[in-house]
Amino acid sequence: MADKRARARHRHESASSPGPAARDDAARIAALVPLGSACAFANARMLGRIVGTFYDEMLRPADLRAAQLALMWAIAAREPVDQKALGRVTQTDQTTLSRTVENLRAAGLVNVDAGSDRRMRLIRLSPRGRRAFARALPYWREAQEALAGTVSIEDLARLARAARRFARDRSPSGA
Repeated sequence: MADKRARARHRHESASSPGPAARDDAARIAALVPLGSACAFANARMLGRIVGTFYDEMLRPADLRAAQLALMWAIAAREPVDQKALGRVTQTDQTTLSRTVENLRAAGLVNVDAGSDRRMRLIRLSPRGRRAFARALPYWREAQEALAGTVSIEDLARLARAARRFARDRSPSGA
């Protein structure tokens, strides 16, 4: 019995007093924690969540979400647009884009037609999608104006251009 207690005490002591490697890790982590607030990824994600939630709330009366309106905007600007080109323009992976386009199609907001070959899908706003888009624009404008009181829209646009350049420069095809 005393042997079992000694082993249990040893395990407890081992767990409560980290070895040299764990102490080194803890020191490295402690030194890096203050840099977290400068992490580009964390800041971009937080900005995206905050702005996305705000725009979703502002667009609620139009019965559209911010991501839907942004995708419809990209479609309207290039229609008919092939889905691969739309993915490049919006920097959206094909799986996510296919799902979102399918949701817009199911809602009657876009039409998807076959292109020049079976692999190509051409997307355009449907008449219902054009009405929804037009109905959402006043709410979008209101959101833009409200956000501009706190965050520079020009700075956000500049950051987006820089991010697109970064993605293009990292792409193997440079596209």
